[in-house]
Amino acid sequence: MKVGIDIHSIGSQKGGNETYYRELIKQLVKIRSEHTFLLYHSSPEITKYVDASEQFILKHICPSHRTLRIPFSMPLRARLDNLDLFHAQFIVPPFLKCKTVTTIPDIAFEHYPQFFSPYQRAWSKALIRRSAKKADHIVTVSEYSKKDLIETYGIRAEKVTVTYEGAGKECVPLDREKAKNEIARKYRIDGDFILYLGRLQARKNLMRLVNAYARVREAGFTHRLVLAGQQDSFFQPVLARVQELKLENNVSFPGYVAAEDVPTFYNAAEVFVYPSLYEGFGLPLIEAMACGVPVITSRSSSLDEVAGDAAVLVDPLDELSIAEALKKVLNDSELRKRLGQAGLKRSQLFSFENAARQTFDVYERVLGVKTNRTTEDLRCESRACL
Repeated sequence: MKVGIDIHSIGSQKGGNETYYRELIKQLVKIRSEHTFLLYHSSPEITKYVDASEQFILKHICPSHRTLRIPFSMPLRARLDNLDLFHAQFIVPPFLKCKTVTTIPDIAFEHYPQFFSPYQRAWSKALIRRSAKKADHIVTVSEYSKKDLIETYGIRAEKVTVTYEGAGKECVPLDREKAKNEIARKYRIDGDFILYLGRLQARKNLMRLVNAYARVREAGFTHRLVLAGQQDSFFQPVLARVQELKLENNVSFPGYVAAEDVPTFYNAAEVFVYPSLYEGFGLPLIEAMACGVPVITSRSSSLDEVAGDAAVLVDPLDELSIAEALKKVLNDSELRKRLGQAGLKRSQLFSFENAARQTFDVYERVLGVKTNRTTEDLRCESRACL
């Protein structure tokens, strides 16, 4: 079997989508099989993130922009490479002669169109809807997203497989003081701080978070607010609100955080807050929990499904709810300890090892083949998923 996987997001510095494919490939490599995987990428530095081999072959795709890559470059390459199956990111290219699988983590544009540009909104509504209907199978990342795809697009339930994401092996508890010193040295962020880490997008609800933070400051808390991540085109109003509230000296924007520094940020934080309005999964939640940091998140979309009882849940539409949760957690060291312990336990239920094995099974199910794995192979994979 020859499987092509679109991994163009690796190296793009675009948050969860990049992490998903980087970790998926890392774990697929560990599954014993005779299949060949062709990894289609656009990054000149791809070897920093992916180890090529005779079984996992890197293929550079030009041009990298989706308007040419999806309708022209990918279909041509798929035919030349004689693929049996192609795994797409959201959009299945036209004119493919092979079986297709697409990962659609969420369809936020269907529910919050105001957070997307007119071009992106029109493009997503037309092409992702078409891809969901055309693909032989869909992979998504939560039961919430599966239900959303079924109800919004009229997809059959058996056509959608849920593969929960998980924290990378680097996300572990570290010495907090050492982590704080490292963040102070490298990013010039001193003292105790509240952390948000992810794309700085409108749907992440950061305007309400800033307003809630202002209430926390008014209540006498001196913690800094750190909004870490790559800024999106709709982030300017948040910056303006920080200035309006005269919080420029209390809110830090370290920008995109390299993967190797992500666990250090989590471990240095007093609390991690993720008040997003809509998520397909919410990978930062599990990463933060795996690092043992207490978590506050939204009672909405997939977030309460992922967080379970290991986080403080808030109404994301109510800045007072967010502020009260922050004050409660910051003011109670025992609560922070309990949340940290509960998060560590919760995070162990999710792994990319499981996600990769389930995705591999989707490939074989779509193609009607089955790897002849030995009992020892299966035992090794089972251990890897614990």
